[in-house]
Amino acid sequence: MGLMRLTVHDRDRIPPSGLGQVYMCGQDELPWRGHVYFSGDQLIVERAESDSGCAWVPWRINGRGVLLLGTSTLVERDEPYRLEVELARGTINRLRNQIAHWELLGLVVPGDLREEVLTATRYFSRAATSADAGPAAENAERALVAAVDAMDRSATIYAEQAIEQRRAQSKKLSTWFGVHLGDQMPAIDVARQLLPSFNMVSVPLSWRSIEASEGRRQWKQADAQIEWGKTAGMKIMGGPLLELDDRGVPDWTYLWEGDFDSLVGFMLDHVTTVVKRYRGKVHLWQVVSRMSHGRVLALTEDQRLQIAAQAITKVRELDPSTPMIASFDQPWAEYLATEQLDLAPLHFADALVRADLGLSGLGLEITIGYHPGATPHRSPHAYSRLVDTWGLLELPLLVSLTLPSSAAKDPLSSPKIQVLSSEADDVTPTSQAAWIDRHVPLLLAKAPVQVILWNQLSDAAPHHYPHGGLFDAQNRPKPALESLRKIRQQQLI
Repeated sequence: MGLMRLTVHDRDRIPPSGLGQVYMCGQDELPWRGHVYFSGDQLIVERAESDSGCAWVPWRINGRGVLLLGTSTLVERDEPYRLEVELARGTINRLRNQIAHWELLGLVVPGDLREEVLTATRYFSRAATSADAGPAAENAERALVAAVDAMDRSATIYAEQAIEQRRAQSKKLSTWFGVHLGDQMPAIDVARQLLPSFNMVSVPLSWRSIEASEGRRQWKQADAQIEWGKTAGMKIMGGPLLELDDRGVPDWTYLWEGDFDSLVGFMLDHVTTVVKRYRGKVHLWQVVSRMSHGRVLALTEDQRLQIAAQAITKVRELDPSTPMIASFDQPWAEYLATEQLDLAPLHFADALVRADLGLSGLGLEITIGYHPGATPHRSPHAYSRLVDTWGLLELPLLVSLTLPSSAAKDPLSSPKIQVLSSEADDVTPTSQAAWIDRHVPLLLAKAPVQVILWNQLSDAAPHHYPHGGLFDAQNRPKPALESLRKIRQQQLI
């Protein structure tokens, strides 16, 4: 068993719910299973591994809210590390390495950005060489503020230069920009406002919504959504056809829990029926989603992998010409810190790709700022590394996004999901739009990313994630919609 000790000078920097987000990992950045707690002023991470690794901790940055930040590689020792100093060391190290990597790809780094990196490094040097914990923590905080600012600035500069390079060959990018419609037709006024912002809509076609009662299928909403998308001249993505969580599995299937063969038969029957009904009407199938973890229907990892493979094979058999993808939530695999599982989403995806089933792409479902089942806020550099890692599988990527605009109670959302926030002003409609302005251009700059999808349309209809829509509870557009519209109008066909 491994034990990592980190002295925390200012415990208020870790939000009240933050302990559940702390984990350690190796060079692959996949969390190790462990137990995290405070003992006095020390943050203790118990884990099965005793190897050297990085600690990832949600940390409040002055003026920036809470970000998940990582230390550099730490060896296990009796003397505790100073957490503030190690977070500054790790953050600056990642900042410098990322800028160097982008420079190899042709990034032109302005002098003032280099000065920002040097400023962060100077503060860190003072922190690392200070004998007193107080001054060390203060200088480490200054280093973190400067480093996070430099991360944002460098990501913006990289996105601008990379997009300009991609547009040198064509006036605008051909990326699909979409929104998930949910289980209801959008109101007329809402639907009208989607057209300037998006060129694609996602229609659920989920098993739960279509076959809520065994053998009785309801097509009215799906038919109307697909017809509206066609009339509006939008690309249409159908799915996910199978989503293995409480949102996608009908209640009646629990009567068959433990009967794997029967469950597979029901699932493939749903896939077959949907594809036969809508083939030729959709431009992209999202066959499976949320397959790599969870306890639904007592399915093992191997069984979920079999279901995914059989569903993909069935779609390819019924509709050989339409592209299809498999999607994965929590692509950083934060759940591995608390769940005993063997396969991370990347491993699950790699197995499907290696099976040569005819997949046309992979989806990354990134849900930010919620608990449970989501990811904490991370730096733009973390998103760049994530896309680069998944890009190694050499398939186009669909990135779907959800982010809250408020931490207030949301009566129409799932009662199981809460917004991660220790201060109300952390989460606002303005902060939601600012996140889009900062991160979406970076995603567009990445060649593997061929589709960007906002995963919740409106807060006015029943929905899963609190305040995650582009329209509020009165169906009024949020600033996030305008941010997406500007990006679409400036950069996309």
